[in-house]
This record gives sequence, C-alpha cells and structure tokens, in this order.
Amino acid sequence: MLRHLFLALIGCAALHAAEIPLTDATVVPGERVGPIEKGMTLFGLKTLFGADKLKYVDLPGAEGETTPGAIAFKGTDREVQVVFNPDGDEKEIIEVRIVGKGWKFPDGLAKGASVAQVEKANGKPYKVSGFDWDYGGYADFTGGKLAGKVSVRFSHGSKELDKSLIGDRSIPSSDKKLRAAEVTAAEISVIFLLKTPAPEKP
Repeated sequence: MLRHLFLALIGCAALHAAEIPLTDATVVPGERVGPIEKGMTLFGLKTLFGADKLKYVDLPGAEGETTPGAIAFKGTDREVQVVFNPDGDEKEIIEVRIVGKGWKFPDGLAKGASVAQVEKANGKPYKVSGFDWDYGGYADFTGGKLAGKVSVRFSHGSKELDKSLIGDRSIPSSDKKLRAAEVTAAEISVIFLLKTPAPEKP
C-alpha cells in the first residue's frame, strides 16, 4: 500500500514538472524561472536537464566567498546561474541568477530596466543602497510585490554620480538625482526561500 502511494506521488511530481516545457521563458518571482521551480534540488535539476547539460561551478558569494552552483541554458539568451543551499545534503535551490535577456518577467521587470520601471513592477516605491561600495546599488523592496522574491542590483556603468548617491546610505526610488542618473538593473536574481521544516513535537 505504501509503495503504491509512493509511486503515485512520484508520478504526480513528474507530471507537474512535465507541464512546464524546457522552452518556457516565464518568470514567476519567488516561484519559478521557466521550468526551474521553488523546492527543486540538485537531483531534480539533473533529472530536468540531464547531468551532462549542466555546468557545475563555484559562484561568487558575499564578501569574496564562493557558493556551490550550476549553469543552465549556457550560451543562450536564457542562461542562468543556479545557487544551491550550501548546508544539508539535498542541495536545494535557493537562488536563480538571471544572465540572459530572454526571460519574461511580469510588469516590465527586466535586465536594463530603469528605477521607474522596477518601481512599477514592485507596485510601490522602494529604496536603493548608495553606489560604489560592496553592497552598493541593491534595491530594498520591503512591503512591495517583489520583497523576498527578487533581488535587483542597479549599476551606473561609467557615469559619474552625484555625491548624494554614493556610499553607505539609503536612497528613495523617487529621488530626482537617482532617476536623472539613469541607473539600470544590471543584476537580477529570483529568490527561492527555503522550505521551513515542521516544528518538532515535544
């Protein structure tokens, strides 16, 4: 009986994964990037793509450290960097970094988007950390539609910025000097929050 139930659950999971084709380019913030879904592990990724279609790499992490990951759709307009949870044996996917420009986000979010375009996607104003330091250019979407689901880092390229936009400070997305600087979304990641384990019974 248990064996039949287990096989049925596996079949349902496989059917659900099969419903999203590898060619799908839709992004649902916090939920999926094409066929790569929240809750998927390294094993699931291998099953989806085939182990030989993935490139396993150490990806840049915070403060010069590295984190285990893989590259999928390499060399295409849908290339992504998949980041695994470094803790535990399952290697659950916790972040998908968008590299290619072929992905379709809702509400106009995209690499190269302006501060105003990202504000529209978030559904409300947000804040951006000052530029030209380790954590510069990151958006804080607290209270918005993108909060906890998407990470965006803006870049000013080689343009010179007003001093009020530089350093460890928080800048409203409505700031006139920020908008005049024409900074753009250079880095976008879709965040998959880890599954919360059920509390242990006393």
